[in-house]
Amino acid sequence: MRRLVAAVVAALVFSLGGCSMPEESRLDEFRSEAERLLADTVAVVPEELIAERAFSESEPRFGPTEGAPTPADPAWWQAREDLNLIAETDASARAFDAVSGHLSAEGWTQSRVREVDGWVTDGFRQELDSGDWYIEVTWVPSAPGLAEILGVLVVSPQTVRGDHDAPT
Repeated sequence: MRRLVAAVVAALVFSLGGCSMPEESRLDEFRSEAERLLADTVAVVPEELIAERAFSESEPRFGPTEGAPTPADPAWWQAREDLNLIAETDASARAFDAVSGHLSAEGWTQSRVREVDGWVTDGFRQELDSGDWYIEVTWVPSAPGLAEILGVLVVSPQTVRGDHDAPT
């Protein structure tokens, strides 16, 4: 009887995660998807509105850890591009309209995130095969003293750090 109880207890411990496998990092997959989504989103901005591509980055981000980083720590991928637009009234609004129209047509849901010092940020969310993705678009309504800009930030779903290091 003791052997039966011991076998049942061992089976329960094993099935409830006593020997569970760690989650595998999807950061490499998320990098490719984030960069594709960013390129597709920026590509809908009419070329005649773009004065220059001001800033671009694509890198992993890591959540808070307790102590030294471990492969199980939370992580996600972010890709960003900022555009300086031509100095023409409503260039930023027109660029935003092109992006928001494209994302809405692709099934992304839109919501206003914030308005600070004349800058407007809208968020777009969609669940893709790999999880919940987020695209943030920052633009400015034309006003004296504000440059015409458009910023696009793509954020992947959360995964784990795996063997990735912090960017240098």
